[in-house]
Amino acid sequence: MPRVAKSETVVPKLLSPSEQSALTDELHELIHEMFGVSRDDVLHGVVAAKSDLTKLLVHRNDAGKAVGYFAIHFFDKDLGGVPSTVVRAGVGMLRDYRGQNNNLSWALRVLTEHALANRRKRFYGLGTMVHPTSYMQVDRYVDTYWPRPGEAVPSDVLEFMVQLADEFRMPLVDPSRPLVRSSSYRTLQTDAERDYWRRSENPAARFFVSMIPDYGDGRGMLTLFPITASMLGGTAAKYARDKAKRAVEGALATVQRLPIGARLLRPSAVKKRLRAVSLFSALEDVSLAKIAERAEIVSLPGGRTLFRAGDEGDDMYLVARGAVSVIRDGEADEMIDQLGAGSLFGEVAMLADRRRSASIKTAIPSTLVRIPGAALRSLMAERPEIGDAIWASFSARVFDDHLRAGPGRVPTIDRSARQAWIARGRHADVSSGMTVATEGDAFLLVLRGAVSIERAGTVIRAQAPLVLESDPSARVTAVSPARVVHVPLLKAAPGTAA
Repeated sequence: MPRVAKSETVVPKLLSPSEQSALTDELHELIHEMFGVSRDDVLHGVVAAKSDLTKLLVHRNDAGKAVGYFAIHFFDKDLGGVPSTVVRAGVGMLRDYRGQNNNLSWALRVLTEHALANRRKRFYGLGTMVHPTSYMQVDRYVDTYWPRPGEAVPSDVLEFMVQLADEFRMPLVDPSRPLVRSSSYRTLQTDAERDYWRRSENPAARFFVSMIPDYGDGRGMLTLFPITASMLGGTAAKYARDKAKRAVEGALATVQRLPIGARLLRPSAVKKRLRAVSLFSALEDVSLAKIAERAEIVSLPGGRTLFRAGDEGDDMYLVARGAVSVIRDGEADEMIDQLGAGSLFGEVAMLADRRRSASIKTAIPSTLVRIPGAALRSLMAERPEIGDAIWASFSARVFDDHLRAGPGRVPTIDRSARQAWIARGRHADVSSGMTVATEGDAFLLVLRGAVSIERAGTVIRAQAPLVLESDPSARVTAVSPARVVHVPLLKAAPGTAA
């Protein structure tokens, strides 16, 4: 597993010119991979920024290669006759190493030291947030900041923010959106990552995307917060609570694998996690207890591979906290989806009785609930509404994979349109020997069992899961009990290209 082996503090002004140049080259390789910036951007914006003081935290892997960084810049200003310091920061971490850093604790220490040494100055944090995660960190740990969900920015604060942005030469993108500024940092992300944030249920993420839907195109949201002793203390307390909570979750996950822990702790902990998810929230205690007795909580750090494509296994997983990446293995692994809290995965292998169809890796530290396939199948038989929801999740994933893998065969539509399309599908259980009518269908999804396809005198047998494009000349017959979905013709207008 890739890991951060070492994190070191660097003060660029204390380096020789050759050392600064070497650091710039190293950070450019890292930052260009994440944000597509030039070497000059890294030199003048990170290593040799025109600040009164810059401190860097550089994260390295076992090979000594830089895999992440956090830069803090202090700019001394006279704002309206008041001696002040404006703090700006830059941060980035390669995907495989996210969740393995001590950025926040380091930043708190650096800020506290500087504030104590300059007690008579006012401190402000000013950022151009180019990704939802940066804004979410502010929302999570800072009590007073602007802009924020559900509140208008006070006119005097807005004027102050615009003044600072202009002073730091942050280009205005649109006069009607004064808090949206141009940035040389462009968030390089896959369609799956972009879609994940568009459909996120996190209020801060939703607010960020609504404010700046084009954030990946060199746009950032101006964000301001006062840095005070109470703010630093409150942030430190929240961070300590989060860290303790993660430690407790990890310890509970370990204890629950022991015989006594499995009997005493696991059922109640699992029930609590399941109750928080809409799929299981309406279950009565008896049904929920049956699942909880056989399920277990799995707590993993970011970047940990849970299973790989081709592995055996029929357990289904629920994301209780955090997020996981769905990876298509190849010469260059491709992230095809990202799943957040409340999402299910692993149902493909469980329902189709197949090996894992994709690899799963935690995107950030995550807590999962592992549900054995046998326990879930029993529940699906007892509670049809649970079964319908899981089959729907399965069909959506199979259909989405098919459309993304076969460009040109259907109109290019975005994920929300694809999801709306498959939601119109009609599920049916088919007995062995029955002919499956496909008239009026755009596609036929076979989710379970096997079918034979007869076309022009040739018969082919195929095993679920598969997607068949409608063909009036083909005859489809179930050769074992099967579950199919009739997907109607696309009537809605195509969405945005994915």
